[in-house]
Order: sequence, then C-alpha cells, then structure tokens
Amino acid sequence: MLYLHSLEVAGDPFDFIPIFNRLDKKDALYRKVCEVIDELKNDNIVGVRIKRDQIPRYYVKKHDINAAYKVDLPGYWRLIFGIITIHDEMKALLMELFDHAQYNKRFGYK
Repeated sequence: MLYLHSLEVAGDPFDFIPIFNRLDKKDALYRKVCEVIDELKNDNIVGVRIKRDQIPRYYVKKHDINAAYKVDLPGYWRLIFGIITIHDEMKALLMELFDHAQYNKRFGYK
C-alpha cells in the first residue's frame, strides 16, 4: 500500500495573502510562488533553512516558529515560510512575501 502524505499550507493573512493576491497571474513571480506552494503540499521542503539565531524576532513572536526557510524568487523577491506543528501535525505557514529591499529591512541587513 502506498501512502501519500500532503503538508497543509496556509498563508499569513497580513504579510502574505494580500501581496500574493495582488501579483499578476501571468507573471513569473506568481508562477514560481505557486510552484513552491505545490512543492510544499507534496511534502517537499524547498528553499534554504534560516539559522535559528538569524530568524527575525518578528516571526518568532508572531508565529512561535523555530524553523524558517527562505526561497529566492524572480525579480529578487523572497518568500519566507515556517514549519509549525499543530495538534501533532506539521504545517507550512507562508509568513511573508516581499521584495529584496523589504527582505533586507526585515532581516536587519543594510
């Protein structure tokens, strides 16, 4: 018997959903974000894991996460997501979608 597990994926209603909904559905950025979502739903973790001490306090306080990942997107955009556990089930939370300047600001880079 083959058991396929799929990871539930949700987006932050303030930092992800509004930005994602404004993307042009014909644009490469939109298509790439959709690819990432599909990969996560198929239980494939994508991107680069952010070192624990480099995770912005904003994410830790807001989402109580301890594992975060960064995905580089077209046009120097970034997608930040976390893996959280709710009732013993792992879920992917798409926390923030932003351009490179906003990414640098969030992570304290100059």
